[in-house]
Amino acid sequence: QGCCSGAKRAPVSEGFLSNFRLRSRAMESPDVESNEVSTKNGRSCAHLVPDEPRFKPLWRRFLPAMVVYPLWFYVMLKQDVWMEAFGQFYIMSITMIFGSLVAGSTPVGGGAVAFPVMVLFIKLSAEDGRDFSLMIQSVGMSSASFLILYAKRHLCHFWLILWMTISAVPGLILGLEVATSSRITALGFTTAVSCFAIAFFYHRECTRQAQEESQADQAVEAWDLLRFDLESSIGRRIPFTNLPWLLTALACIFGMAGGFLTAKLGSGADMLAYIFGILWNSLVPKEAQMSENMLTASSVVIMAICSVLGTCLRLLTAEISHDVMLCWAACVPVVVLGAPLGSMLLSPSSTKFLRRCFYLFVLLQFISMGVFQLKADLVAWTVVLLAVLITSLMSHLLLRRTGWYPSTRADVERRHHSTTT
Repeated sequence: QGCCSGAKRAPVSEGFLSNFRLRSRAMESPDVESNEVSTKNGRSCAHLVPDEPRFKPLWRRFLPAMVVYPLWFYVMLKQDVWMEAFGQFYIMSITMIFGSLVAGSTPVGGGAVAFPVMVLFIKLSAEDGRDFSLMIQSVGMSSASFLILYAKRHLCHFWLILWMTISAVPGLILGLEVATSSRITALGFTTAVSCFAIAFFYHRECTRQAQEESQADQAVEAWDLLRFDLESSIGRRIPFTNLPWLLTALACIFGMAGGFLTAKLGSGADMLAYIFGILWNSLVPKEAQMSENMLTASSVVIMAICSVLGTCLRLLTAEISHDVMLCWAACVPVVVLGAPLGSMLLSPSSTKFLRRCFYLFVLLQFISMGVFQLKADLVAWTVVLLAVLITSLMSHLLLRRTGWYPSTRADVERRHHSTTT
C-alpha cells in the first residue's frame, strides 16, 4: 500500500482482460490461431501474441548460407578455380545481385535475368544458359523457399504446389528429350518472359490494390470450393460441381507446360504457376481467391523444386559445360544470401522500384531480340507479336472476370469516401 494507497486505480477494461486471456491461451497452446485475438472494437491485436516466426532468432534465416558456404569454400579450394571462375565470370556475379533482388520483388527467379546476359553478352549457347539458370536457381530459390517455409508457411498454397510439381515432372522429361535450336530457345525465352511481364504488369500496376485487401492469406483447395456458393459466383457457364475437377486439370496442364518451359529455358514453372493463380481467381468466389503474397510464395517454392529436379536430370543424363560450372561457382555466394538479405533490406518502395526495373529489363531484352535475333524474319515477328497480343487480351479479360478493374480517379475518390464515412 504505502505511497500508492491514496492513488485511485484506473479500471481495467474487459477488452484488455479478454485480450490477455487469449494471449495466454496462444502462448500455452500453439493450436490457438492469432486471428482469434481481437478487441470488441474490431481492432486486431494479434501482434501481441508471439507465435509468429519473426520472433525467433534472426540468424536462422541464414541457415542455407551456413550450409552452402563451407561446401563452396571446400570445393573452390580443392579445385583451385578462384581466378578461373571470378576472372572470367565476375560480370555474372554482379548480374546475379540484381537477379536476386528481382527474384525477391517478382514471382520469377534469377534465371530470368541470367539467361539473356549469358546468351547475348557472354556469348554462351542457349543450352548453357538453361543449365546455369537451373543450377543457380537450385541454390537461390531453394534458399528463398526455406525462408518462406520457415517464416511464412501460411502463404504456401500446398494444393497448388503439389499438383503443379507432380505435373511438371513429365514436362521436364519431355522438354529435355525434344531437341530445338539455340535460336528457337532464345526466342522462346524472350517471348515467354515478355508475355509474363505483360500479365504481371497488368495485374500489379493497373488494377485496384484494394481488392487484394479483401483476400485472405489462407489456402483453399479445389475440393473445398464445394463449401461456397459457386453457382451464384461463377454462374451456370461452368457446372459448379465439376469446378474442382476443372481446376485440377488446368493445374496439371499449366504444370506440365511449366515443366517443359523449365527444361528448355531454365525457368517457366514459376511464371505459369502465377498465371494459373490469376485464372484461379477468375473462377472462384472472392473468399477463395489467392492473395498476391500467396501467389508469389507458392510460385517460388514450385520453381525451386523444378530447378532441383531439372538440375539432377541434367547432371545424370548429360555433361554440364565447364564454363557453366565456373559461372555457377562465381554466383553461388551471391544468390544464397539474396533471400534473407532481401527480406530484411527491401522496403515496399524499393520493391516497387525493382519491379519497374524488371519491366525495363524485359523491354530492353525484347528490343535486343528484335535487333539481333528476329531482324527481318516476318514469320517470327508475327508469332511473337501474336503471343504478346493474346497475353494482353487474356490478362484484361481474366482480371475483368475477377473484378480487378483498372483504377480511375472516380474509384480512388469513391474508396476514399467509403473509408472516411
